Parts: sequence; structure tokens; C-alpha cells
Amino acid sequence: MNKIIARVGASMLLAMMVVPALAQTPPAKKPAAPTCPACKMTLSATKTAKTTVGVQLTKGGKVMYCCSHCKMDPKIVVKAKAKSDTKM
Repeated sequence: MNKIIARVGASMLLAMMVVPALAQTPPAKKPAAPTCPACKMTLSATKTAKTTVGVQLTKGGKVMYCCSHCKMDPKIVVKAKAKSDTKM
């Protein structure tokens, strides 16, 4: 009888140590930041002194900014709108 109680106690102790470790969920991963297709640099959401070229990876998508040194496809580069000169 003492052997059965000892085995049950050891089994319960082992289960108490293993089950909580298995029940924990891993932290959620953030989606990867978009990268420049030419230089693989992480694109910035804001225009800064280092990231000056506007890039739109998908048509109608969000404009992200990359450095001016990489040779990007001209189709994805966002061109600045010309200011109209309307003096009256």
C-alpha cells in the first residue's frame, strides 16, 4: 500500500511540474516589417533625412520610405505631385 501511495504521489508531483509548462502559449509574433525589394532595407513609415524616397509596394497601398541610394524599380517609386502655380 505504501508503494502505491508513493507512486501516485510521485506521479502527481511530476504532472504538477509538466502540465503548466505545456499549457503556456508562446507569445504572438509581430508581422515582419516591409523591406525594400532592391536593397532589403527595412522601410520606414515616415520620411526622414536618411529615408527620402517614397515607395508604394502595392497599387493603392501605403507609402513607405527608403534610402535614395538603392536602384529601385521606377514602377514602385512614388513621384512627388507638382505644385500648381495658380496666381490670380
